[in-house]
Amino acid sequence: MNFYEEIGVKPLINASETYTKLGGSLLHPRALEAMRQAGERFVDMEQLMDAVCARAARWTRNAAAFVTSGAAGGLVLSAAALLCGPDEAALDRLPDTSALERDEILIFDGAYRERIPYWRLVGLSGAKLVAVAPSLGAMLGAINERTAGVFLFAGSLYEEDLPACERAVPALKRAGARVVVDAAAQLPPASNLWRYTQELGADLCVFSGGKHIKGPQPTGLIVGDARLIRACRMAACPNARVGRPFKTGKEELAGFITALEIFLAESEHERYARQLEMLARLGSMLREGAPVGVEIKKTGRLGTEQPLLYVTLPAGKTGAACNAFARALPQPVDLGVFPPEFGFPENMIFLNAYNLEPGEIPAVAEAVCAYVALR
Repeated sequence: MNFYEEIGVKPLINASETYTKLGGSLLHPRALEAMRQAGERFVDMEQLMDAVCARAARWTRNAAAFVTSGAAGGLVLSAAALLCGPDEAALDRLPDTSALERDEILIFDGAYRERIPYWRLVGLSGAKLVAVAPSLGAMLGAINERTAGVFLFAGSLYEEDLPACERAVPALKRAGARVVVDAAAQLPPASNLWRYTQELGADLCVFSGGKHIKGPQPTGLIVGDARLIRACRMAACPNARVGRPFKTGKEELAGFITALEIFLAESEHERYARQLEMLARLGSMLREGAPVGVEIKKTGRLGTEQPLLYVTLPAGKTGAACNAFARALPQPVDLGVFPPEFGFPENMIFLNAYNLEPGEIPAVAEAVCAYVALR
């Protein structure tokens, strides 16, 4: 009997996304083994963090890096770094910013603020958040002597009706602003790990460690400017400061750096081709088993280099009901359902092979076909 059976929880097949609510991703056996070995011995955590962060910085082609407890923790720590820099006395006072000369962080006032309000996490640092009209001119005009920096949120959904990072980051840097990019789910390609900082010029960039890198779910990566990274680390655990809750254990650090090595070493072409082959097989099974429309899209929901299979269900059927049906099966399956903000018909679902094993494909197809066959 495995752990899930013992505790009475059914594992599911993830045919949707690297969602936090589903546990992120599945760990590579090497990453699991690294975590097991790390858990068997005590270690000086500062030395371990030094070694892990040095490797992460080198492998991602950045001046410095810091591993924290998820991209959400990375947002708070990055904001603290913009506010205080590596000033211990100032960091000690957060979230009290009353003594700071610069206590404002600018964000665009776009539709994303209601859709997926991760920007609220920035305010946990104590920063005063200032929403600016969604134009580059307005943002440039909003920079003043109180501005500690600007936060941008990368991804096609977040950047809808906003200046994209490709335009905004260089323009803001020319204006003298410090810029943090939240790119939590903007992998693959792996080159994004250095593109926002080294090519576009952002001061810091934040990624999830537990999504496409396939590290432990409670890990995140901050990369960029060495001085600001040092401030992030000073604000974080084990220090009794605003980032004390954002703790990464020795096991998570071992699992993350091993997963990052594997992610960067794997051929992106082969990874994409493997997913494409599984989706093509899945599409064929669906066409044979149900009156559905199928189409392979070349990019992910947020514009990443990841193929998806779009499935159009018959009239009268809905993606939400299809997923509810699939989740209730003896072998539960989670299917991709588009939230309203994506603007897709309610009878459409998407299927993602990133976390699928080839042997799971029949179960996914059978779940969709069984729902379509319902009277």
